[in-house]
Order: sequence, then C-alpha cells, then structure tokens
Amino acid sequence: MIVVLLALAAQAPGDSGAAALYQAWCSKCHGTDGRGRAAATTRLAVPPADLQECQASTAEPEARWIGIVTQGGAAFGLSLDMPAFGDARSLCGESGWPPGELNFPRPYLVEKAFPENEWVVTEAGRGQALIYERRFGKRLQIEGEARTVFDSVDRPFDGVTAALKYNVWHSLERRALASLGVEATPPLGRQERWEIEPFLSFGANPRPVVLQGEVVASWEKADGVTALSYRLGVGQELGRVVPMLEAGWTVPRKGEHALSLYPQLWVRLSRLGHVAASVGAALPAVGPEPRHPRLIAFLLWDYGDAPLSRGW
Repeated sequence: MIVVLLALAAQAPGDSGAAALYQAWCSKCHGTDGRGRAAATTRLAVPPADLQECQASTAEPEARWIGIVTQGGAAFGLSLDMPAFGDARSLCGESGWPPGELNFPRPYLVEKAFPENEWVVTEAGRGQALIYERRFGKRLQIEGEARTVFDSVDRPFDGVTAALKYNVWHSLERRALASLGVEATPPLGRQERWEIEPFLSFGANPRPVVLQGEVVASWEKADGVTALSYRLGVGQELGRVVPMLEAGWTVPRKGEHALSLYPQLWVRLSRLGHVAASVGAALPAVGPEPRHPRLIAFLLWDYGDAPLSRGW
C-alpha cells in the first residue's frame, strides 16, 4: 500500500521517502511548502487547500482527511482536481489544536466544547434563532445570536446574545475535551435586564456512545445568581445519522425545578459533513411550564470546512 504523507518535509526531516512522495505528487498543486500555492504551470478549477492551516486541518477527524486522499476529492463532493492516492498522516504541525476526532455532532441544548466556524438556524416552537460562530486561534471561539418569537405578543424581536468560549483541555487518547465560556444578554427586545451565564461544557466518546454535557449559572442584574442548569446528552453515530437524547434540569434559587427531555435525530446532509440538520422535540417532564411538546430543529453550515455549494 502506498503511503502519502501530507505534511512538509521540514516537519518530518528524517522521512525522506514521505518527503519525496509529497514533492512528486502533491507539491504541484499544494505548493512546495504546503501552503496552497500551486506551481505556475498547474491549472486548477478550484484553489488548492493550505495543508499547514491548522484551523482547517484540525476541524475534521484524521479519518476524513485519509478518505479524501485515498478516495479523491470527488468522493466527498470536493474538487475533481484532487486525485485518489493512498493513506495520509496528520496535517497540522502545531501542538495545542483540538483534533477533529473530538468535534462531536452538535446537540440542540448543550453547548459544544469544540471551537467552531458555523452558521446555525434553530427552531423551538414559535421561537427562532440565527447563530454565528467564529474560531480564533487554537482554542478560542466567539459567538453572536439573534432571536425572534412569533406568537400573540406584538414584539417578534426577542433579543441578542454574545458569547466567548475557550477550550481549556482536550485529550485524543481519552477522547474527551472541556471548555469554559460565558454568555451575555443585554436588555433588548423582550429581555428586560442584563443576564450573564458562565458555563462549563464537556464532551467524551466512551465508544460506542458520545456524551456531551454543560453546567450553566444564570446571573441577572440586581438579583445575582438566579438558577443553575445541568444539561446532558447522549448519542451514537450510525453512519450519517446520530440519534440523541438530551435532558435539561434547571434549579432556580426560588420556585420549582424544571426538567425537560429532548429526543432528536442529527443527520449529516453533505458528503463532506459541513452541512447538517437535526429535528426532534422538547418534552417538559417536571416544572411550572405546560407539558406540551414543542418541535425543535436546526440547520448548520460549517463554513470553515467549505463553501455551502461544495462538498455534496
């Protein structure tokens, strides 16, 4: 079996065979330094990938990159210019980047611990949200969210939220990661006062299941900490679909506890995996809210992986 090491010769100076294969087969398109600068004589329909760009190369599991190299770009809806070669090795030469193996499918309720580059549109009953996530450097992510509610109240604008998230720990060996973050909601729309929500989120993959969880503290201006929320989700990847079940338990400082269940089905829509959707239901089980089920759904595009039109 032919092994193609998609990394620079400088990253593996002792592996002259791998360096020679890269220079012979890959450098004409991806450049002699792997930065995506094709040779002047190379004509490509799509600009080649920058193989040293860690933000892109670490966002997907290594198995995905191996598949692209072994099967070619067309097998994943990418450029026909990318031929099929053989196996591959890790692309990013820097330490500290969470590996794509820990980029688990997104739940509805739990904030993922993995930093993302995504657009997400969500639906929960009569409420909608548009979410923008942007990754900075190895571990930091910023997020903005705008919400609407179409009900009997003549104020459809619900409010906005800004957030920061930082991956504090990850381990490919343990197949787990954890992040700290904070969300801030100003008094806009239907929101009457400032609300700050620090949180801890985590994910783990004790095979064959995926566990993701979050602990959130709610702080409101003048009232201080008003509630603690505990959220946990479990799912199992079955090819391109992931059935999941989440539970959300809210413990207010005053008033009744609330418990809701969220059965859902996550589906990878594109072959590349950068477009996915989920549909399910929110089922109140305990608490003051009426126990009527609500539809929940989202559609996401990981714009850091590929343009929306590619990868199908």
